[in-house]
Amino acid sequence: MASYCPHCGAPSPDEARFCMKCGRERLPAPTAEESPRPEQTPPTPEAPPPPPQAPTLSPTYTPTTPAAPSPLAAFFTRTFRGDWAGSVQAALWPVVLLLASAAALATPAYGQDDDAVFGFTDRLRIALALLLQSVGGGFEFTGREERPDFGSGSGSDGLGLGTDTGLGTDTGLGSGPGSTTTAVEGTASLHLVPLTMTALWIVALYIGVRVLRNRLVTRGAVQGSATAGLEAAVRVALLVTVGVLALALFAQPEIEGVELSSSPVLTALGALLLGLAVSGAVLLRVDTSLWARVTARPGAQTLVRATGTALRALVVVLVLCSVVAFISLAQVDDLSEITDLDDSDISPLLVALLILPNLAVTALGIGWGAGAEASVRGSSSMYGGGRESGSFGLSELGDVTNDWAVVGALALGLVCALTLGVLAARRCVGRGEQLLAAGVFFGMVLLLAGFSGIGVEVSGQAFDSGSGFGGSSSGGGGSVDTGLSVPEMLLFGLLWIFPAALLGPYLLQMTGRQTAPPTPPTYAPLPAAPQTPPSQTPPSQAPATPTPTSAAPTQTAAAYTPPPAHPTPAAHLTPMDPAHPAHPAHPAPTKPHNRATIWVVTIVVALVVGGGATAGALLWRDMGDDKAGNGDNAGKDNRPAVSRSEDPTGAPSGDPTDDPGQTPTPASSSDEAPEAPEAPEGTERVTDPEGFSFAVPEGWSRQPVNPERPGQITYAGSTGREEFLVGVVADAPYTSYENFRNIEKHTKAAPDKSDYDRIRMEENTFQGRDGAIWEYTYTDKGGRTIHALNQSYVAQNGTEYAIQLSWREDFWPAGEGAKTHGAALDTWRLTD
Repeated sequence: MASYCPHCGAPSPDEARFCMKCGRERLPAPTAEESPRPEQTPPTPEAPPPPPQAPTLSPTYTPTTPAAPSPLAAFFTRTFRGDWAGSVQAALWPVVLLLASAAALATPAYGQDDDAVFGFTDRLRIALALLLQSVGGGFEFTGREERPDFGSGSGSDGLGLGTDTGLGTDTGLGSGPGSTTTAVEGTASLHLVPLTMTALWIVALYIGVRVLRNRLVTRGAVQGSATAGLEAAVRVALLVTVGVLALALFAQPEIEGVELSSSPVLTALGALLLGLAVSGAVLLRVDTSLWARVTARPGAQTLVRATGTALRALVVVLVLCSVVAFISLAQVDDLSEITDLDDSDISPLLVALLILPNLAVTALGIGWGAGAEASVRGSSSMYGGGRESGSFGLSELGDVTNDWAVVGALALGLVCALTLGVLAARRCVGRGEQLLAAGVFFGMVLLLAGFSGIGVEVSGQAFDSGSGFGGSSSGGGGSVDTGLSVPEMLLFGLLWIFPAALLGPYLLQMTGRQTAPPTPPTYAPLPAAPQTPPSQTPPSQAPATPTPTSAAPTQTAAAYTPPPAHPTPAAHLTPMDPAHPAHPAHPAPTKPHNRATIWVVTIVVALVVGGGATAGALLWRDMGDDKAGNGDNAGKDNRPAVSRSEDPTGAPSGDPTDDPGQTPTPASSSDEAPEAPEAPEGTERVTDPEGFSFAVPEGWSRQPVNPERPGQITYAGSTGREEFLVGVVADAPYTSYENFRNIEKHTKAAPDKSDYDRIRMEENTFQGRDGAIWEYTYTDKGGRTIHALNQSYVAQNGTEYAIQLSWREDFWPAGEGAKTHGAALDTWRLTD
């Protein structure tokens, strides 16, 4: 009887020991006893074959696919497994510099007595927060204080506080019915980037990275990886970031409820970016293969050379301007009083060293014609807001000092611009690369101009609990910003930098020096070409590039293949045709005896292009429209009558200011313009919609009227603190002298007019009407002493007019202020 194989199910004779299909050994004992069962299993003999094949194939596919890491993952793996000891040594340089500089700043007590509020640790943390602004940190104070407004409490001490248990449950106040609590909170922030510390930080990091670079080269670490330098740069940047972040977290003290924030996140981000830039620029050259791939194209080589030239020129210019700015500050008398540092133990020149590059950029901008702007802004929930701004440029420099200071500033701007032009001509190949270097230099100057300013911002708010009346709140804020005007720097920088870049090659040619290497190897199209001279390069490339001809390229390609590979200025240094080798020989020695003349002509051209454009732009900005054509000739006849009114300023004489016998005529006809005296030289007559006309300095205009004070009209110039303030009060129920006495009481208590000092206040007669004159000085919010002269009178129509001139006290002794006010009074007329 046939039986079935238990492995594959195939029928086989009973006496067969092995299966005739699968070849496996059969079990003899069970097969004889269980012969009837195989008749029930024949329907399933074909299903078992797939299971034995699946386990045999599955083990063969599992070990075949190993996971390969991505290039980025492999880079970071090598970075974190690299040499951390050398990176730590390099990162310690800038971190230790910050800590040592902060300790040096924290050593003085800054005028504190033995009971110092700020100890050495507090001063160290504050100094750290101040210095960390050099890498992008912040400097912000926040505080909150609750002050009790006591009512009629029954405490034994008279303040509503009980002796034993008189403290309130929630505010600590007495149980008086009128006790309230006022909470005051405020924020003050300083925006200052001490560029001196930024430069020292970069230099310290550069030194540490150079030491690490030499270590990598000597140890042969570059041979193990193609990106060893870049990996080390990432490690250094991370370590520097961690160190600076730790210092920023430490530089956040809390002193008597006032907290200082150094913005640790921004500080760490700035340190990371600067660390990557400096360490990457130094260590990337270690990876020779990677650096060769980066600089393989001529465009990348041009950018690298132009950036290096711009950096060298920027360093030279900043050093020169820093020396000039520091010497200029050292010549200022009473510098400690001007900077409010006379009560402290620190010299203002030491503070100037901390921001010396900031001052250098400002000096450079003024030398090019840009102005240093200052703006003050304030706002209040009760009184609204206001803004005042001014600028300091070449014209203001001449007013404060003399005309030679303006000449020196222009000379400084000229030297700085020509420094860039000469360096670009010496190190750059061709006009295109020279202009690129000028553009990179210009961009870095604009960046420094944006970061060289100083800003202070203050805001506060007070909350009153109200004691059952719902409470109230009030707030306000203000800011002070100083720095170079970036738009003006953009305009005047273009007028100086790019003409200087164009004149630089001619300056070098005057001295007999070459403007650039004749055949720079960096512009070779292939790696093998830099080592071959230009005469051998074209024949080797001729068979590869022009395929149609083989004989003619030996002559034409040798003359015309190199020019497309080089920029167009190279054609001026090499002959266009090899058959004419005499052309480059005779232009150079033709004018050796006229170098002095060429120097003079070049400097004159530079002054005309840069200084002339600067002067023209300044005149166009400051002078405004030109209206002196007809007034000069017509005003000469009436000038003696106007000039005699300068000494008494036209008011205190007691008789009308109009000396000619035509006084009754203008008084009877108020709107007749021909009878009014002409404006003196340097002034122009303005007619106001409020019904009056008088002479103001040229360029002055009517300012927007404050809605809260509609009766006060201001005429001022675009710069400076000088202004006319004309007050108009219809149907005045008082005399001018009584009004002055009333205003004086408020002036003494005004917060924006401190140190009030009356010079005179007396009654007089102005244009036949009773009036008064008031002269006084005060100190404004900016710390400047202002001299004010105010003539007031009540006109025939019952309207009071007050003509006040505000002038800086420093310039008042020159007599220009009294002359300006006298001219205004002499030409004052009513038009309604």
